[in-house]
Amino acid sequence: MARNSKLMDLINDAEDNYGKPSNWPEKVTEKINAKANRINDYEHTPANEVLRHLICHGYTNTQITLDKQKSSGYIQSLRKQMKNNGELHFQATPDELIQLAYNVSHINRPNNQGIARVMGRDKDWVRCMRKKLRETANETRR
Repeated sequence: MARNSKLMDLINDAEDNYGKPSNWPEKVTEKINAKANRINDYEHTPANEVLRHLICHGYTNTQITLDKQKSSGYIQSLRKQMKNNGELHFQATPDELIQLAYNVSHINRPNNQGIARVMGRDKDWVRCMRKKLRETANETRR
């Protein structure tokens, strides 16, 4: 017996009505995937936009997992998909840049990993934002 009899009923009905899965209408496939919890989770849904925003602002998978009740694997997959699709562009608010500058100036021999740990951010985000801080500092000196 199948674990999810409702899902099996949907699949059997679709096979009876349309034959092989490649012939199924999109609406039927979406309904079956929704029942199987296999909706394309990485689409730009409102919930995923919040996750994408947090990822772009450098929050770690662990912090996002604790805050948004998504699995760490899900967040990691979303981050990887964003990176592969060229959608991962790190951002920072002026307050975040001020906090970063403060941490850089007050940590003895700061490195990106140490600052990331103190700020609770991704080390790649820290690297990009430190580069941004250096560029703005160089522009103001000119």
